[in-house]
Amino acid sequence: MSPAFAWRFAAVLAAILITSVAFAPATWLGDLLQAHGPFRLVRADGTVWRGSGLMAVSDGRQARLLPGRVAWQVEWSALLSGRLVLLVKHEAADRTVRVRLDGSTVVVEAGELRVPAALLAAAGAPFNTLKPGGTLHLQWDTVRVRGDGFEGKMQLDWKDAQSALSAVAPLGTYRLTVSGTGTRGEATLATLSGPLRIEGKGSMDHEGIRFNGLAEAQPEMRASLDGLIGLMGRRTRDQVLLNWEIRR
Repeated sequence: MSPAFAWRFAAVLAAILITSVAFAPATWLGDLLQAHGPFRLVRADGTVWRGSGLMAVSDGRQARLLPGRVAWQVEWSALLSGRLVLLVKHEAADRTVRVRLDGSTVVVEAGELRVPAALLAAAGAPFNTLKPGGTLHLQWDTVRVRGDGFEGKMQLDWKDAQSALSAVAPLGTYRLTVSGTGTRGEATLATLSGPLRIEGKGSMDHEGIRFNGLAEAQPEMRASLDGLIGLMGRRTRDQVLLNWEIRR
């Protein structure tokens, strides 16, 4: 092989490699997420550097699709320093989230989001029945997500909560605090204000998610909220016991 031919061959090979990387399909990112966590990327368009798609969350047996498209683009300044950071934006959110890929871990850097509470319907029962309204305000410290769990703290406020099944609006404002330490997570739900009081505690591990609590209406609102809280769990006098479980 002559030196001139070798140089031409190397140039063609380099061009093919650069083109492949530059135009790597967005589905490559979906494969990476699926290999290292519960998230799935569906109907992806664009490239790994800049694209969009639908997100889903999988429990290992089935994937639940989240409404609305997610768009991302690579933060080139971080890439030049050897780090892969994506700027992620959901069409229903007013803020961009920085997501870093660190080996087998997806790192969501500290931030906050405000999105419509209607997104809760994607979580399944009981939210898909309640048809929620209001606003979700999510704040979190840096969260590290792996296939077997997550590490970090999050706080979710459901402000001016509503349900299509009740004429009472708002039902209240609620706060869910979640803390993950690896393979296990703990959650606490409290009512900040409103005629419908809901509280309880939950846990998450490799077997699934469990939540135990209670719901009750203020005495003067019991007649108006009786039908709604009756759908949430098992009734005992003026309260409803909440026992929700999602198994993997």
